[in-house]
Amino acid sequence: MKKITVFYLLLLAVMFNLSSCGDKDDVAEPSKLELLTSKTWQINKVFAGSTDISVIVQGATFKFNNDKTFTTTSSVLPSSGTWDFASDGTVIVLEPGTSNEQRWTVTELEDNSFKATITNPDDNTKYQAELVPVP
Repeated sequence: MKKITVFYLLLLAVMFNLSSCGDKDDVAEPSKLELLTSKTWQINKVFAGSTDISVIVQGATFKFNNDKTFTTTSSVLPSSGTWDFASDGTVIVLEPGTSNEQRWTVTELEDNSFKATITNPDDNTKYQAELVPVP
């Protein structure tokens, strides 16, 4: 009986040890802040409704910084200012609390892709913007 009990205890210890081993390559997913601020983003495409207006802002770049400041080469936005997350990181607010405030609803934010919907407060036109990292 002792041999069987020792065998089962040994077997249980081996199973417990094996189940506690995880994949050594598991890496924590980067936060939305890290994804947004880790690179400079360049406009790839912009649509106003179903109309492609990318040529208007072709080559514009955005750099979001950890200190909640941003710079841009876009002619339609301030060249620099402040930003913040709203709605648990699903909305980026440029120039919060000012007359220039813009709200970007984030539809995708990944390592190599940043997509957002921007509503023009003057005429409620919705723009879909796709940004990619600057090479």
